Amino acid sequence: MTVTRDDQWPHYSYIVPQIYTKSKVRLVGLGTYTPQGVITNEFFAYISTRLGDPRKAEDLERVTGLQTRHVRSSTLDLCRAMAGDDAPGLIYDPNAPAEESLVDMAVIAAKRAIASAGRDVSEIDTIIGASSSDNDAFPTIAGWVQMRLGLPPIRATMLRGACACQTEAFQACAEVLASSSAKLVLLVTSEGLLPNIMNVLDWKTSSLFGEGAAAFLLERGDEDTFVINGSDAHQAQSLIYQTPLRKDVVEMAEVDIKIRQLYREGRGKDLAQLLSQYMVGYTKMNGKEVFRAAPRAMAECVDAVCRHAGLHPDELTHIVPHQANSRITRRLGELLIHDYGWPEETMEKLADNFRYYGNLSNASIALALTELLRQGRLHDGEWIALPAVGGGMNYGCWLMRYHTLSNLDATLNPQA
Repeated sequence: MTVTRDDQWPHYSYIVPQIYTKSKVRLVGLGTYTPQGVITNEFFAYISTRLGDPRKAEDLERVTGLQTRHVRSSTLDLCRAMAGDDAPGLIYDPNAPAEESLVDMAVIAAKRAIASAGRDVSEIDTIIGASSSDNDAFPTIAGWVQMRLGLPPIRATMLRGACACQTEAFQACAEVLASSSAKLVLLVTSEGLLPNIMNVLDWKTSSLFGEGAAAFLLERGDEDTFVINGSDAHQAQSLIYQTPLRKDVVEMAEVDIKIRQLYREGRGKDLAQLLSQYMVGYTKMNGKEVFRAAPRAMAECVDAVCRHAGLHPDELTHIVPHQANSRITRRLGELLIHDYGWPEETMEKLADNFRYYGNLSNASIALALTELLRQGRLHDGEWIALPAVGGGMNYGCWLMRYHTLSNLDATLNPQA
């Protein structure tokens, strides 16, 4: 599959294949964290029914492939406040902290990644963070993690965007290490989209998301890795979010009051119309457009990096995509097979743990990797592709060879 001339590339709708990074990087640490609270499909079925669009929990699972989402206690409190005290499907853990920030989650994931590598925190000389739902403008999550880990004022860079920030962060880490400006890089992500960038009562969108954090520890290695990323703002309207400014606060409060009133009155169509008109403070998603664009963008990224590496599809053991939706994951495999000539066995290589966690945005790939390890399916020396796509629209993929972590138990059975 090695490509040497421009005219040998397949037709790609999104990817510019010549813009990529090749570097020698090794993954040495991996840590994840998900909160103890759980939201089941019963909660969103209750909301949809109250709004005049009756759904059962089984209906939501059939359409999305999703059963549960892990969230913080504060998010459960918000859901109850929005939907009413009688709303089912909100499961609290009595041992969970009442207040837990994105930084708190990120620090736990970072400590687990460091422990899994058997390294000392003092060895880290760069931190790169990524988040779709970061509410810390400055200091950033990356900066707070640097301080909470007790590190000196080292470089701490934050990427803010949608779910493909994780692959953009992989590329940034690879380039930092390739330039020799760092020896050990901590990549940390943390997400709380449900309470931070969407309205709980917009159930067709909010029902897809969970919360959590992830961290990777990366250093220079002996083997080549390949990373590619791209962006196409022409596709922005398929998935878009605008951060509210101070001038929006009063109007946003008025909109929130109106939304709750429409919910109490069961006026679902009017509520949806209001959300579609108000373009600030809430995520807007066109599901049909996302399903059309997202799988193809990821398929192109996977195909492109494998061609750059001269790696035949049979040599790739796992494809671990951003866990946006089980249907999107399956469609990614179908496109690789039907449009790019990959073998039918490609479908068996797709990792899908969306069912129990939901969309964790930039923390999703790390959690899917952890689940592969927990199931004993990821082994030393195997090639894995890690594609992602997100609103905006951004997309990317990291192709790497996995090597067993020094202290795998710290990833699978963390003590902290």
